[in-house]
Amino acid sequence: MILSACSTPILTPEPTQKPSSTVEPTKEEIIAPTSLPTLMPSETTVPATPMMEPTVVPTEVIDPNFRISAKDKSEQIFIPAGEFIMGTQDKDAQYILDDNGVAYPEVPMHTVYLDGFWIDKYEVTNGRYALCVADGACTAPWVNFSNTREEYYGNPEFDNYPVIMVDWWQASTYCEWAGGRLPTEAEWEKAARGTDGRRYPWGNDPITENKANFCDVNCTREHANPAFDDGFADTAPVGSYPNGASPYGVMDMAGNVWEWTSSIPVLYPYVPDGSREPEDGYKYIWRGGPWSNGIWWIRSSLRYRSVPKYWYENLGFRCASTD
Repeated sequence: MILSACSTPILTPEPTQKPSSTVEPTKEEIIAPTSLPTLMPSETTVPATPMMEPTVVPTEVIDPNFRISAKDKSEQIFIPAGEFIMGTQDKDAQYILDDNGVAYPEVPMHTVYLDGFWIDKYEVTNGRYALCVADGACTAPWVNFSNTREEYYGNPEFDNYPVIMVDWWQASTYCEWAGGRLPTEAEWEKAARGTDGRRYPWGNDPITENKANFCDVNCTREHANPAFDDGFADTAPVGSYPNGASPYGVMDMAGNVWEWTSSIPVLYPYVPDGSREPEDGYKYIWRGGPWSNGIWWIRSSLRYRSVPKYWYENLGFRCASTD
């Protein structure tokens, strides 16, 4: 494993079989880094425009359901208003509340209405995140390496890979800079599975190696599954698995990296009244499952959570907007 002089979170072993074991530390004892790495210098300047003030164009609308942000060039997909099935009654679901760092209960299955919203088609990449750092609005990830790469963030080779090693505040700041916000967990789940309560973004068919990046034969963890070869031992470039797209065309909603949301962990049924999205919650929900965990962890209804100061090699985010 690659080591760093930077302070890193306490790590714990991941489970080999049962989902009831801890896979990532999320309790209050997690040690946060005490100082940020040196920020990247700004390399961008805005040329003066004679005789007129610059005009800010928030998005380029391609069609009613797709647009490109002028701020960070993110591709965004519109998720229409309406009801969807949230949660699950799957036999593999997490049913009980356990405070030992395991997934959060996914039951009962229920119907939730959401207004329409936009969500990033892809997870925020190193290249996109660097724009915010260069603009002076964001701080660099806590460290610049990944699980198998000594130079990850800041290396052009990995510009199209998901940014990792960012805590909840860094993710939230980026989304605000880009003109949006972190998605609620209900928004994330609807964008991932549509309205029919499917198990995975692509449906209920079993996972195959061309649908998601998870802990396969290439994975460095003890629980690596030798029956699959998705092509990556670590993060993959965003959009590498088009066969695993959600019903709306949102990519990488299963595997690759966990994703921060704005929601705090509260037992279902979910009520989208704002009470689950405080400005500074004690813990926040993760969604999506990462490259470092097995198949159980990338189901669309699965919920995980941690304190906002946590950051790690398998945790990233994407942004959403109601505008």
